[in-house]
Amino acid sequence: MITAIAISVLLLMFLFNFIRRKQKQQCFNRAVDMTVNYMFQERPGQYSGDRTSKSGVFVFKAERNDDQLKNIVIRKVRPLHAALNVNLEQILVIPFGQKEVSRADVSVRFKVIKKRVLVENLTGERVSISGVLNFEQGRQEPFTTVVSISNLYQKVEI
Repeated sequence: MITAIAISVLLLMFLFNFIRRKQKQQCFNRAVDMTVNYMFQERPGQYSGDRTSKSGVFVFKAERNDDQLKNIVIRKVRPLHAALNVNLEQILVIPFGQKEVSRADVSVRFKVIKKRVLVENLTGERVSISGVLNFEQGRQEPFTTVVSISNLYQKVEI
């Protein structure tokens, strides 16, 4: 009898957390369209000085769907690829300060931590991000979502 109650409680806790996570992800998807692009460094050791290390950049491109959204604060970035690591030393802020501004970009460096793994194409891989959506009137919505990496970053000059 006690085991059945314990199993029921665990099942209810799991369902509650699952539903809550989905609601946060839906809130994020309603407020923002986000894509992630990537770019590898041009020369090994370009930033770190270590010629055996390989690193690159994730570029987060965000477009707001809700005019009440002031900014997005990203506190944690975790690639879901075992060979990649992001050491986020400070938060990332994607600002939407003015009503006319509906798009913004921000980037973060990643490092290939497994030297024997050949990482050439990250298209289709996924990145988990978590943080806070800040709306007008001081309303905050925490979020955690998983975004697929769309393609290689190409800077477009206008």
